[in-house]
Amino acid sequence: VRPSLSNATEIQAALAIKSIGAYALVVLRGAVDSNVLADDTRLVNDMNNVFGNTVVFYEYGNEEDLLGVNVNRYTDSWNTIVPQLKRMALNGQFIGPVNYHYDGDYLTTFLQRANPHPDEVSWHEYSCDDSWSNDACISNIDHWTTHISDARNAMTATIGTALPIMITEWNYAPNANAGDGKINDSSFMTTWTTRALETLAANRVFASMQYACTDSVYAVVRGDGTPTAQGIAMQNLYQRMFLNGKQPTPTSI
Repeated sequence: VRPSLSNATEIQAALAIKSIGAYALVVLRGAVDSNVLADDTRLVNDMNNVFGNTVVFYEYGNEEDLLGVNVNRYTDSWNTIVPQLKRMALNGQFIGPVNYHYDGDYLTTFLQRANPHPDEVSWHEYSCDDSWSNDACISNIDHWTTHISDARNAMTATIGTALPIMITEWNYAPNANAGDGKINDSSFMTTWTTRALETLAANRVFASMQYACTDSVYAVVRGDGTPTAQGIAMQNLYQRMFLNGKQPTPTSI
């Protein structure tokens, strides 16, 4: 829900999500928004009107650490705003700290100070820069397993339980471009996407969101409605994992 979007467009998107039977994850405004309570109150009320008592996931902010918001400022904002939003959300789940990459120290401090605790924790995962080799982009996916394990250990040590993990943005590089030799290489995109999703599934991540579905260099669906190589890989994995029940072997944590 970027500031450039109209309220009508936000509601239209929510109605589209509801119409296909999906759950909504709403990225709320966070500490960087000087009008955060009013903006987020409007969004929560809109989602209440569309989804009623159906669960809606609310992520507080978006990569605010990348914007220079330290963990204390982020958590102070969370502690001020989220309790008010939780009281008005009919069935809201609130998620943080939404780091642009995994940061164990940031997560630990957030969990120590957050009141209320988040319902789920989140961060974003990429495996390389667009200029790196294809092999490095693929092999670095293994770091995701380490991050997930470290996060669960941090949660258990800090609050006594391992909350569900949401990787709310992922792809191979945050700066992909059409000429980087990867996004236009069907073999690479198939191999990378398959390994990425198998890693997330094997680590029993609660939910993950590929960046981005349409109107982007990362699109999984082209403008004419046909799937890209990454879209086909995701379709094949869905067929195998969910329809046929053949999930990757769980990792040892």
